[in-house]
Amino acid sequence: MDRLSDAEAERFRGALSQADYVTFLLALLYVRVCLPDEWDGILGDSRMFPRLTSGPSPARRLATAVRRGLGPEVERLLLAQSRNLDEHRLVDIVGLLEGTGPVCPSEHARAFERLMARYRDLMGPRAGDFFTPRAAVDVITKLVTDPGREVRSVHDPFVRAGELLAAAWEATTAAQDRPVEVSGAGVGEHPLALAGMNLALHGASADLRVGNTAPSAGHDPLPRNVDIILTNPPFNQRLGDAVDRAHWRYGVPPTHNANFDWLQYVVARLRPGGRAAVLMPDIAALSANPAEGRIRAGMVEDGAVEALVALPPQLFTTTSIRVMIWLLRHPTGTCDEILFVDASRLGSLVSRTRRELDSDESRRILEEYRSWTAARTGGGTFTGTEGLSRAVPIEKIREMEYTLSPSFYVPSGSSADAYRAEPADLAALSGRLTELHVRAREADDAVQTMLGRYGL
Repeated sequence: MDRLSDAEAERFRGALSQADYVTFLLALLYVRVCLPDEWDGILGDSRMFPRLTSGPSPARRLATAVRRGLGPEVERLLLAQSRNLDEHRLVDIVGLLEGTGPVCPSEHARAFERLMARYRDLMGPRAGDFFTPRAAVDVITKLVTDPGREVRSVHDPFVRAGELLAAAWEATTAAQDRPVEVSGAGVGEHPLALAGMNLALHGASADLRVGNTAPSAGHDPLPRNVDIILTNPPFNQRLGDAVDRAHWRYGVPPTHNANFDWLQYVVARLRPGGRAAVLMPDIAALSANPAEGRIRAGMVEDGAVEALVALPPQLFTTTSIRVMIWLLRHPTGTCDEILFVDASRLGSLVSRTRRELDSDESRRILEEYRSWTAARTGGGTFTGTEGLSRAVPIEKIREMEYTLSPSFYVPSGSSADAYRAEPADLAALSGRLTELHVRAREADDAVQTMLGRYGL
């Protein structure tokens, strides 16, 4: 697979764009592992090609096979991309894959992940619409999948390429004998295709449906409540026309973004005892917008907010926006304290623009959370770790007007913390920051539209 995606990619892909070429490799891997009968048909046609005088071409047979596994939208995607495909090259790729030996699902799943990483690199700024960084996936999954807790269902309402669901499925099924229901929703046939193939290669049978960029924008694709929700929804999208407002338990979100539409939806979709992890821009934790402030206060007082984790900058290569994990739960009705973890100073640069967390740093975040929950369960006191974590009583949070940024509660011990801004000082700054986030998103969309006109 490394040979196909790197060393000889130019020879094999022909007139296909690099991204479309990797999509075909992903589809071939998926069919070989998950649809062996269809793979045998593709292999037989490839061996007959070009002497094959009747029946579908290898490319059309591949598209039909993927449709049987994932639906007609994926078939249309592959057929559209195959217009620039040289069938002779596809035949060579099929032969090379078959020559790798017997099918090993775990090896093919790892190969699929490597190909998706390659795809992410090729997508450049557009990768943020498809992928969640591996470091964030690892932290989120471990925070909400307690090995000692039975899980019946896992859901991602904005599934992207399925990384969060695949990781959660592996973590939950490894810890229990009972099968786990996996479901998700996404926007666009391409990410849904990637998610479906990704999950199938990991052994998960997932119910994936078409969703929206804001939960209130249309019919809810999730017909039931679930045990665990993990999601990386689009940041700072305009709310648009609200069709479904049933989940607005804590108030009406402002129209300039859907962040609190997502947060309220996730809380509403948890079963009693259910837990969630949601990636959000830092502005959601400290915005001075009155509507967002009221919703944030309502969520806190209702016991829906368990903890917030500030991640390091530059984990997300496609955006400079600082990102936090909101750990949410089915509302308990009361709140006595919230855990804040400031991991923004962790991680190391692996390139000029990209930062990663190593396994020890991810473990430190997880240990802070588990130590806090153990102290609460056992009636003890969580002392926190200087510069990393602190459990903050509700009285202090009220005093801070429900500002939920970990940087306001976790002193680093450095002189930089000598001055701590008051919530009132944030009003003008947060409003301006929100406006800049929206403008940046609109500018990115305009650039991508312009590039698309030139086939880039």
